[in-house]
Amino acid sequence: MILQSLKELAEREGLTEDLDYEPKLVAWVISLDETGRYLGITSTAMPQGPKGKLLPKTVRIPRRAGRTSADLADFLIDKPEYVLGIAADPDLPVKRKAKLEPRRLLFLAGIEAAAQATGNVALQAVAAFLQSDADRILCAGDLTRQSFASNDLIAFEVAGSLVHEDPQVRLHFAGNRGSSGEPAVQCLVCGGVRPPVDKHPSVHVRQGSPSGIALVSFNSAAFESHGWERNANAPVCRNCAEGYTTGLRRLLSNRYPDPKRPGENCSPRSIGLTNDTVAVFWADSANDSLDLFAAIFESPDPASVQALLDSPWKGRDMPALSTRFYCLLISGAQGRATLRGVHSALLADVEANVREYFACIAPYSATPLPLYVLLRSLAVQRKPENLPPGLAGQVFLAILFGARYPRTLLSYAVQRCRAEQAVPRERAAVLNLFLYRNLKHKELNMGLNRESPEAGYRLGRLLAVLERMQTQANQGLNKTIVDRYYGAASTRPGTVFPSLIRLAPHHIAKLKNPAFLQRDLGEVLEGLDSFPAHLSLEDQGLFALGYYHQRQDYFKKRDGVPAVDASEGDQNHE
Repeated sequence: MILQSLKELAEREGLTEDLDYEPKLVAWVISLDETGRYLGITSTAMPQGPKGKLLPKTVRIPRRAGRTSADLADFLIDKPEYVLGIAADPDLPVKRKAKLEPRRLLFLAGIEAAAQATGNVALQAVAAFLQSDADRILCAGDLTRQSFASNDLIAFEVAGSLVHEDPQVRLHFAGNRGSSGEPAVQCLVCGGVRPPVDKHPSVHVRQGSPSGIALVSFNSAAFESHGWERNANAPVCRNCAEGYTTGLRRLLSNRYPDPKRPGENCSPRSIGLTNDTVAVFWADSANDSLDLFAAIFESPDPASVQALLDSPWKGRDMPALSTRFYCLLISGAQGRATLRGVHSALLADVEANVREYFACIAPYSATPLPLYVLLRSLAVQRKPENLPPGLAGQVFLAILFGARYPRTLLSYAVQRCRAEQAVPRERAAVLNLFLYRNLKHKELNMGLNRESPEAGYRLGRLLAVLERMQTQANQGLNKTIVDRYYGAASTRPGTVFPSLIRLAPHHIAKLKNPAFLQRDLGEVLEGLDSFPAHLSLEDQGLFALGYYHQRQDYFKKRDGVPAVDASEGDQNHE
């Protein structure tokens, strides 16, 4: 189902009109005249992105065969080792250096065969250049002086036109790709009876092999069944293999060229969750919500978020009830791709879940907080590498599919609150997400709730009230009771609060207008029968949220204007 849906995605977005060619980054173009005389070599790199990073130009080139350990030259466009017989590393081992000349001759042989078969002038010019040691050495020198990478791709242009775009060249390449030579069997994707591919095209995933990884492969007898060998265990025809791979490549790349909008890229459909794991997602039909999903992690658009939140009241085009949404989690490690999860649901349900997520974090910031900011607030030194490897993926999937958030999320939030003796807004938002979804505390979603009977929540409020009394009575304190006692108060309130309550009258006596704080103190204590000896993890989360809500309430302007986040300025958090 997933491979079929990926293939349909590629077809729907017009990516499969010419499967013989594929978009790749071409770093260099060698210019020749019609006789094959060398004119120069030019870099295609141009500033791209917000930071203006120099990146090679994306060009549709003849589909690459995909190399393993054996030498195999691609047609017309390849790396410097094959095109010119040179390596980027001057200290290349002797064994690797010995392979350079055979690889160059292998590439030359393919060009010569094509030139002879077609009689194409441009191909004959390329062959003449490659046969001329003088021109080839001159070109290699020019390339070396400009500095190049070992995996840079080099193309050719003759008389100002790219050779691989010549219609006759395209026709020749398409007619010579051939089949795997395997007997025809039923394809698992389309159901047609066709020869299966011997090797599936590769995709590039984080921390995977630089040359790419096949999503479907059987490279060991342990993965084979019923006497079938290698990919005969899952036969897929060439059109389907290249179709689903094209769809997956489009999802994995945020710079995949859009054939329907020349010069522009397809909308992003992937999120890098960790250094080695990426989430890709798509739906059965185009929908604007997918753009918002792609921005959840780094930069959700405030206008799009507000439109989603307002949609139940203002009306909005809803996805068809039958439209399905898909999400894959893919990791790369040790040269392999690992499919961490395959998830699917109705797109309308996913929209509702994402709406709930943004509604839960909305009270904690004027603009939507990116998910990576929320997760970073849980890490030691705010470094994502200090979080459990799978946490980001679990949280992202819970947001989309409405599952319970992992208890690890609550545990890390509570631990950081204790360690830092503070509850910044990002961590408060995380606590609210967990308590709302997992424990159904919907009454806390809109900020301070004076009616909540939860002991943990009231104890957190109590600490905020006592802290306010202390700071109002004693200006310029270096440390407050929160700096000294937050950890103990949030875990063993029975050992701390009796002493803090006894200090309250001394602080009240110093206040000019104590009535307001006395009212708060009495109202909070009225809902507490006793101080518990200890609090569970869930109650510690309620404690932190109660403390944050009560503290924020003191920073509200009494004319109804929303509060300025006190946790930013006072506690030096983002």
